[in-house]
Amino acid sequence: MTCTDSYETRAEYEKRIDSLLREMVVEEALGSIQDKRDPRSFTLHEIAGFLGIGFETVRRIESEALSKFKNVMINLEE
Repeated sequence: MTCTDSYETRAEYEKRIDSLLREMVVEEALGSIQDKRDPRSFTLHEIAGFLGIGFETVRRIESEALSKFKNVMINLEE
């Protein structure tokens, strides 16, 4: 399923991906608390597999998020 499918708008696609990423983080956090260990990091390939999207899509999302974060940090300095 991609945002180009007729039954999912771009906004719905982004909301679905955000929800899945939150779920992945929460599951890992709960598991690390239960097992009394530090939370693990995930590779972009693992994230892509969990989300059911391509590696390049995850890489693009990461790049866009880092760019937005950088802009926020720059604006805070001003």
